[in-house]
Amino acid sequence: MKLSSTVLTLALGGMMSMLAEADNQDTQSAQGDLVELSITLNEDSIGLSCLPKTEAASVTADWVVECNSLAYSYLSAKSAQGMMFMRQINKKPFGMAADFIATNLMQNPAGFKAAHISQEFEFTTKKT
Repeated sequence: MKLSSTVLTLALGGMMSMLAEADNQDTQSAQGDLVELSITLNEDSIGLSCLPKTEAASVTADWVVECNSLAYSYLSAKSAQGMMFMRQINKKPFGMAADFIATNLMQNPAGFKAAHISQEFEFTTKKT
């Protein structure tokens, strides 16, 4: 009986820890014409994930251009609000890998639901 109580206590403690960690995350999304950008704001990083909305959107690389544009606008706004990113933010936040994924997806657009690009940006808050 004591063993099962201990296991239950440890399991509940672990779940509470995971829930507390999840509470430290703020998830948002931004919709473009072709894509959906998911934004996860963590304590010291921002996770961005972007995917085409439809198979038709994935036929060209335009969806990657839109992902980069939405991500760059979001990161630039956060920078203006006082976040200092650990690496420089450029106009293609998803980088060359996104172009590679877009090229492969154009060859098989039926796989659009599985295709997404993601990137994480660590930051510190500017001290005033």
